[in-house]
Amino acid sequence: MIVGKVSPVAPPGLTVSTINTGRGDGGRPGRERMVDVRSSPPVSVTGLVLAWLGYLASLTPTMVPRTTTVQVIMSTLLPLSGYAIGAVLGALARQVLGERRWLEQNPTARRLGIAVGVVAALAALLLTPVALRWQTELVAAAGWTLPSWPLVVTLAPALSVLLVLVGRALRAAGRALGRRWLQVVPSPGWATLLGGVTVGVLVAGVAAGAFALLARQYAGWDADTDGQSPPSSALRSGGPGSLVAWQSLGRQGREFVGSGPSAADIEGFSGVPAPEPIRVYVGRDQAAGPEGRAALLVDEVRRTGGFDRDVVVLTVTSGLGSVHPVSAQSVEYVANGDVASAATQYAVVPSWMTAILDRAGARREAEALVEAFTAAAAELPPQDRPRLVLNGESLGAAGSQQVFSGLSPEQVVADFDGVLWVGTPATSALLQQWASFPDGTPPWEPVVGDGSIARFAANADRVPIGDPSWGDRRILFLH
Repeated sequence: MIVGKVSPVAPPGLTVSTINTGRGDGGRPGRERMVDVRSSPPVSVTGLVLAWLGYLASLTPTMVPRTTTVQVIMSTLLPLSGYAIGAVLGALARQVLGERRWLEQNPTARRLGIAVGVVAALAALLLTPVALRWQTELVAAAGWTLPSWPLVVTLAPALSVLLVLVGRALRAAGRALGRRWLQVVPSPGWATLLGGVTVGVLVAGVAAGAFALLARQYAGWDADTDGQSPPSSALRSGGPGSLVAWQSLGRQGREFVGSGPSAADIEGFSGVPAPEPIRVYVGRDQAAGPEGRAALLVDEVRRTGGFDRDVVVLTVTSGLGSVHPVSAQSVEYVANGDVASAATQYAVVPSWMTAILDRAGARREAEALVEAFTAAAAELPPQDRPRLVLNGESLGAAGSQQVFSGLSPEQVVADFDGVLWVGTPATSALLQQWASFPDGTPPWEPVVGDGSIARFAANADRVPIGDPSWGDRRILFLH
């Protein structure tokens, strides 16, 4: 039996119930326990301070420019992370020092806290446009525009408050379930813990269900061939004589082999005769695992005569299996069509989902592709080997860079004549290993050694193609 009564000395906003567990000896009632069932948890002062610092940190420049959307997300997540850390630290401090909620019980302290909060909010509002202008040079170098500070100062706080309310709702649900658990377990502490765990399991279940539903929708989109048709050229995967079925390429793969400039397009650009570029692709389910896909891709390149071309471009795709059309077309025009482009698909969901569901997927795919293509090129006589180029964007850049972790630029270009990595994530171990910042170096264009092999550039206009100090074998990190 559970008996509850409200304590007449409870602080405002706090309801304290005494719980009779019914576990007394000799028929006597069990010991009453005090349970905190706070309906409106207090605002954490420590959390607010760290949230303010987190907001200011979100405004500082980074290596890659930020759009308004990205800035709003950063200005929401960093303050929320700071608040969560501060709230936990404050709760731990109260546990160590005792239940001393002096800020709630002292009117002067409460008014002072409100005043400090207002001043901090005004300071953040005034600093936002100033701080965003720090990015002016970086944004100009990349050819972008500055984030809209009015949208940042309105959307970021609104999203933060919304997420805090969601968190408080989950906390309230956990406490309510904790009171239910008191009917089963004797300890209020264990009941509260079980209530929180129950809510966590339910939230995780809902999130997993949402992920599964979203993954199914992407899989359906990937299999949908509406608006696409098989290529008629034998130089394209899925075309006549291809070793892979066109339907198996995935939507991005079908788009890749079904697009791109023709020989006539390239001739119109260069003014000289040009062969038709080769494009080959292997879908995720066409072979078993990364090694199987890599071996099949090598066979497709051989079938189309790709290793007889002047350049072979190996692309490690992003999560959906996409090859950036600009990257693919650029090399086809520059090489006057004498190029074979090859790629595989290892996931049917976007990069952010792939990074969550299969963090090592891009790395495994890149390892298999690099090994298979360098081995195939090594089998050819040196004078007959094509120039081998590695390309990766975003998750594809991150995965392919992991293959060379611990190696020097000289070791990378021993197998590849050129490497283009676009949108390298800041978490890349290779970036951390190679990049240095001599005095006067902008943070978005660090230096790699003497610059004779690897370089960084914020946009295409800042790539010194004609620099004689940049060797024939090049690695470019393009933001």
